[in-house]
Amino acid sequence: MKGEGEEAGRGSLTFNGHVRSGVNRLITTGAQFWRWLETQRPLKRTSLKLAILAVVVLFALYPNPVLLVRQVGHLLDMESLIQPNLPAMPEINRDIDQLLATNAVPLSEFKAVERFVLRRISYQYDWHGWWNLDYWPTAAEVWERKREDCDGRAVLAVSILRARGHREARLVANLQHVWVAVGTNELMGPMADKNFRREGGKMVDGKLVGAKTVITLPSLKTLLDSLAMTCKFPAWRVVLMLVTLLALVFHPSADTGRFAMLCAAMLAGYVIFLDWCVRRMDRDTAGFDWNFPVAAVLILGALALAWRTRAGGLQPPSSGSGT
Repeated sequence: MKGEGEEAGRGSLTFNGHVRSGVNRLITTGAQFWRWLETQRPLKRTSLKLAILAVVVLFALYPNPVLLVRQVGHLLDMESLIQPNLPAMPEINRDIDQLLATNAVPLSEFKAVERFVLRRISYQYDWHGWWNLDYWPTAAEVWERKREDCDGRAVLAVSILRARGHREARLVANLQHVWVAVGTNELMGPMADKNFRREGGKMVDGKLVGAKTVITLPSLKTLLDSLAMTCKFPAWRVVLMLVTLLALVFHPSADTGRFAMLCAAMLAGYVIFLDWCVRRMDRDTAGFDWNFPVAAVLILGALALAWRTRAGGLQPPSSGSGT
């Protein structure tokens, strides 16, 4: 037993040694790259910084690039998402029929479809279900997973409505939400601000052909409400983007103490911003909220001071400055 314990202890020490060695190599490589980047011409240095920022932002928002490519295709051909001939559609319609009263008016049928989708498809944000910031799935993907956010639920609802004969059913959206329109009726949580909708067209083989896509600018309220949803997004991803941006602006300065202070100020701004997000999502603040401008001052102020340090305005005399 003693020998086994000693062997386990040696194994643990070896593992810890490998971890420390790996971390040290990573830090050394990062420092070398930091100094190498300083020696590059301004245009090349700026291009490299923008490339690094783009890679980090892409990783934080869309870590699954395959789904990102698929999402672009879905948005270019939204009718491909609507699948009224879904194999499970007969079963779905039987369940909905059980919710309907005899001789129900059409609006009651719409509500039955809405209730069915909300009950059978659990709500889950795309960044938890698909890892990406946003992904509009097909009706088959929604039904297979049984969990989605507003876009997936709306896609399934439109598919069901078309299968039940409501051929004019279509998707409507803004920056914050996706819902369903059937003629003058709307369901799945309609909102006043409609920034994306399809008008006209005709049905050919169950698909809407020749429809015109109408895109309008969102209202200030929609913009702020969409921004407030940041509190639902994984914080580590936002912090990764903020710290990367700050580091790239701070370069080529190597004053770690000042960088730590600027990071603290920026993260304090982010925490205050999250408080604003939660208050707005909970409708605790109907009008002006000081949290938003205070957060903006802290975050933008940290970036501005990082830029001044980078430019040499706050650079310690013993450190070299770069352009």
